[in-house]
Amino acid sequence: MTDIAYQRSVTMFDRDKCQRLFDKYYAGAKFHDTRYRDLIPKYLRPGERVLDAGCGRYLKFSRELSDSAQVVGIDLESTLDTANRQFPFGIRGDLAALPFPDATFDMVISRSVVEHLSDPRRVFREFNRVLRPGGRVVIITPNKYDYVSLIAAVTPYRLHRALVSWIFRVPADDVFPTLHRANTISALRKALSSAGLLEKELDAINHYPACLMFSPLLFRIGVAYERLTSLRLFRSLRGSLLCAFCKPENHGAGECAPGYARRRSVPLEVS
Repeated sequence: MTDIAYQRSVTMFDRDKCQRLFDKYYAGAKFHDTRYRDLIPKYLRPGERVLDAGCGRYLKFSRELSDSAQVVGIDLESTLDTANRQFPFGIRGDLAALPFPDATFDMVISRSVVEHLSDPRRVFREFNRVLRPGGRVVIITPNKYDYVSLIAAVTPYRLHRALVSWIFRVPADDVFPTLHRANTISALRKALSSAGLLEKELDAINHYPACLMFSPLLFRIGVAYERLTSLRLFRSLRGSLLCAFCKPENHGAGECAPGYARRRSVPLEVS
């Protein structure tokens, strides 16, 4: 490689410089996971039962909540990183056919899962079924109209899998096909409402250009895009959808309990 070619490659692919740009433009800003983390305790009371739907192999968010709630994670992963001796418990199972009795949980949380669902409405009906009256659902999922989702939609899966693995430095086995069947503001609202859940809040939120953290040039373009979509006029193009819905306290009442009163319950056991 010539010196000029080397210099160009360093300029084009420089993760350290991208990190400095991130610190310049986004120091102290809250995005994706932080916004999700902040929303959950707004609707969760200590000691309540939580289902982490699509918890992932390592039960990351299940573990974070396990000090204040009885958390069970469920995922299709063949191996879950828990011995099931204490919370969080982990179960291998299908979100479209949850292996729990009716009215088991006070909250269902789900991060970056809806985009992979072949039948979101069926899954949301299952969320409703396993929730107690007044129970809540908190979801974050990519927006179908974000540029990352649009590129993924037209990229062959094998190439998409390799790119995501390289950009985010994650194992290729942790990259799954995306369908985006309930991944616009209106589609997510309709799907959750059709399952009998009531909207508490729903919005599109922005994200820093995480997928462009390898190139200073592309990262700056991503910053400009993020600034543009921060305008309300373009909110339908933002990176993610974040929402909270609830199960009505009484059938047909059309409302959720404002205080989410705690109910006495026996400890949740998972085999």
